[in-house]
Amino acid sequence: MKAVFLDRDGVLNDLTLNPATGEWESPHALDEIRIADGAVSALAGLAAGGYALFIVSNQPSYAKGKIGLQPLQAIAARIEEHFREHGIAFAETFYCHHHPAGIVPGYSGACACRKPSPFFLHAAADRHSIDLASSWMVGDRDTDIACGMAAGCRTMLIYNEHSAAHQGKRAPTAAAGSIVEAADIILAAR
Repeated sequence: MKAVFLDRDGVLNDLTLNPATGEWESPHALDEIRIADGAVSALAGLAAGGYALFIVSNQPSYAKGKIGLQPLQAIAARIEEHFREHGIAFAETFYCHHHPAGIVPGYSGACACRKPSPFFLHAAADRHSIDLASSWMVGDRDTDIACGMAAGCRTMLIYNEHSAAHQGKRAPTAAAGSIVEAADIILAAR
């Protein structure tokens, strides 16, 4: 089985400006969730093309003390519910809540699962019999590309103006301006 591993923020949903930090980040409230234009149809096309879909996302806001764990999990559940309501089924979702510079005990410091580690891609391959060489890792940061490369996947960088500071140090297999364009490239590359 082949898969598309999808970073979440900046790929499936829009990044949100955090006024406290001045940085574009993951949403920290349910009313900040904005699904990326065309994401539902793009994922429907990938699923119809025979790809199992996974979310693989670093979510360090709890470790950094920016949001509680329950609200963070509620945001993830709402995003997943949106896709499910539109007929998109994720085979599994993987979230790393750790951060090396975190302040919350048990979530701070090094971990095995934070991208660029391919930990979750290997876990998905083992659990779901995924052929990583036939699969793609799609993300908006160099860490996503490094993760996919380390797992032996093809990689797709989504150019996102709000992620530009985190791009340019890794060479992806392909690049796109949106999840819609990325899905078209992946389907054409079969």
